[in-house]
Amino acid sequence: MIKVTNTLSGQKEALVPLEPGEIKMYVCGPTVYDDIHIGNARSAVNFDVIRKYLAFSGFQVRYVMNITDIDDKIIKKAIEEKTDYAQVAQTYTAAYRAVMEKLGVQAPSLQPKATDSIPQMIALIEGLVAQNHAYAVPSTDLGKDVLYDSATFPAYGKLSGKNLEQIQEGARVDKDERKKHPTDFVLWKASKPGEPQWDSPWGKGRPGWHIECSAMVRQHLGDSIDIHGGGIDLIFPHHENEIAQCEAFTGKPYVKYWLHNGFIEIAGQKMSKSLGNIWKAKDALEQFKPAVLRYFFLTAHYRSGLNYDRPILEAAGRGWEEFNQTFRRIEEALARPDEPIIGNLLELRLALDEVEGKFKEAMDDDFNTPKAMAALFDLARMARQVMSQPGASHPGAKSLLAEAGNRLAELGGVLGIVSQERAGIPAQVEQWARERLELKAQKKYKEADEIRGRVAAAGFIIEDIPGGQYRVLPKK
Repeated sequence: MIKVTNTLSGQKEALVPLEPGEIKMYVCGPTVYDDIHIGNARSAVNFDVIRKYLAFSGFQVRYVMNITDIDDKIIKKAIEEKTDYAQVAQTYTAAYRAVMEKLGVQAPSLQPKATDSIPQMIALIEGLVAQNHAYAVPSTDLGKDVLYDSATFPAYGKLSGKNLEQIQEGARVDKDERKKHPTDFVLWKASKPGEPQWDSPWGKGRPGWHIECSAMVRQHLGDSIDIHGGGIDLIFPHHENEIAQCEAFTGKPYVKYWLHNGFIEIAGQKMSKSLGNIWKAKDALEQFKPAVLRYFFLTAHYRSGLNYDRPILEAAGRGWEEFNQTFRRIEEALARPDEPIIGNLLELRLALDEVEGKFKEAMDDDFNTPKAMAALFDLARMARQVMSQPGASHPGAKSLLAEAGNRLAELGGVLGIVSQERAGIPAQVEQWARERLELKAQKKYKEADEIRGRVAAAGFIIEDIPGGQYRVLPKK
């Protein structure tokens, strides 16, 4: 049974979905005002692995990750670049997806943009106002702001473990006389002249950040979901506010399991703009192979901190190369006309019989990727060792080596640490397959079928598998 560390309870709990065999999972996506940094990339890879392992374990996974394409930072960047906010969002959404593709992150089942869900946000805010959980206050000549009344939700602070008095004391630093309580937060923001704006019952304006995710979760997954993920920096106030909004509105539990990944440090220091040590993912990908960067992210438990430093990355590169060298060695042995001469077949047989159990035991324990990779490395090391030992030609050697290679490829594929060369799938074909998945999520089935035909013409087939995933295989 899979166990996860739930931020809400602070405990490790058995993963029991709301609906048997199904997982509804939402992860906060990027605010597209700039290129993402390696901390964002790590989070995306961590939750990609969690999603893939859940599907590997037999769950049907509906995985939604949003794109925040309207925000103060986006508007500021548009002013700086003397362009439209939509152009800024489009540019950096494309840049984000390019990084995800390089890192082997599978496209979500659905990736909605905030601006596509404005009506749902307005409806949610209207409901909160009607239930006296929110109130409108004067703002600009174009409209009013709408604020959430935090005192009407007694459980406010339950995710972060903060009590309302502590939160209010901290909030008084940024005092707003219009607020009933220091912890009240913006649901709808009146637009200033020249800013992006939508019509609402409160005049021209745009949504606050926190309401976006709440509305998109409800729109695409329902009132209650199994898993909500993101970085630990989002616990407060963003995820705390999501809970307050949704649970006050619906009266139902919003999320059963909250999962949060740890920070990345740069040479032992927290990554921050004030220290000037922000590493953009695109810059890291110019210095290291995407597969090595992905491998590096998985060398630490997703909830732990991770130190990003060149010597550490170089060591990760050597580890990744060593693992994938196993496949080349096996393929060379299988290409021989006769049975290869290898050492103790019994040792390899035993390692093969144990690897999947060890891998699952590690991943079932709150997605422990370092321990899971260690299980794969043990088998890979054993395979290389028996191929290097003096021995005799064995009739079953090729069969056993092929089985070892296939098992390593299957389990390593769940983590995404198997080289593209091993997979033998051209990058263009992989891109088409990802595009098809997105089209299917948008119910554009005709366009999806056209891509399937394009892939077939290139000599490959796309095989859909449970959990909203797929695999690309050469035609037989």
